[in-house]
Amino acid sequence: MKKLKKSLQDFSFFEREKVKDKTVGNKCGRDFLYYVLNFYFPEEFNNTTNNPETIDKLKLFGIPTSSSFAWTQIQFANIASFLNQKGLKLNINDCEIKGYMSFVYANLFSRKEYNDAIKEVECAIDSNAAVGIDISLGMLGLLDHVLFVYGYDDDNFFVFDTHRVSRLEYEPIDGNNFYFRLSKRVIRDRWTRFGRVWSVRKF
Repeated sequence: MKKLKKSLQDFSFFEREKVKDKTVGNKCGRDFLYYVLNFYFPEEFNNTTNNPETIDKLKLFGIPTSSSFAWTQIQFANIASFLNQKGLKLNINDCEIKGYMSFVYANLFSRKEYNDAIKEVECAIDSNAAVGIDISLGMLGLLDHVLFVYGYDDDNFFVFDTHRVSRLEYEPIDGNNFYFRLSKRVIRDRWTRFGRVWSVRKF
């Protein structure tokens, strides 16, 4: 297995918040970016200080919204400027995110073939850069889920999540409810025209 140059034990895992015992939906992009920030800035972003719930309360990425309006992407209206302040740059399928409109464009219109996506993720891991894989959960890819990728081997990606998505065929590892083995076969089977790679690098 090849992985990021940071011990698994040094990551600060977070459990997705719940309302009336129901897991809050449509927060995977926020949670992916939390793991990115925990990777690069562990003392500033962790499960007790600036965790995903705090990120929403402080509106660090944009204007938090209910799951019903997540399609507007306004929860990421400020993501480009926020990451820029941290010396980071977000690309989605090779589209550099410079503001809200480029974020929306990249999510709707950027395209990447499955084999190119796998290669890009593996190259990011090899260069110790934060990266995520965004795959379909349904509706021909309009319903999707992005996961932080920690490592890979010939057959799998090893990913972080903040809760377990029942319809996604991944397996928790060593009893860790936030660390999963995701088969590349599953990624291939779920790859659609909306499949995406999220890459966050220092500049």
